[in-house]
Amino acid sequence: MSAAAESPVRDPQLLRMRAARDHTRATIALINQRLARTAETRALPELPDTFGRHASDWTRRHEDQFRRFLSELTNDARHELGALRAKLQRQEAAIAAHHIRASKRKDAIA
Repeated sequence: MSAAAESPVRDPQLLRMRAARDHTRATIALINQRLARTAETRALPELPDTFGRHASDWTRRHEDQFRRFLSELTNDARHELGALRAKLQRQEAAIAAHHIRASKRKDAIA
């Protein structure tokens, strides 16, 4: 690999931007997992912990309740999730712009 091809990976600003983007993605995933866990426990609070969505005796009624609760919880968290998704879009746009600027600088040097 040439030094020019490796330089974006060594760029501390790009590394920081990627780390922030990855953190935002992880936060969104954690919120979605938390909402799903909460919806599952609310859908059937009387069932034991070993009984869950992936159990063979999970019925269509259970799934319907789960989806209803998940929809309500997602609606309640829409502002937080929307803000994080907008932040993720801005971060991805900034990373893309950084790559474009780096490419233009590379072309200007060559």
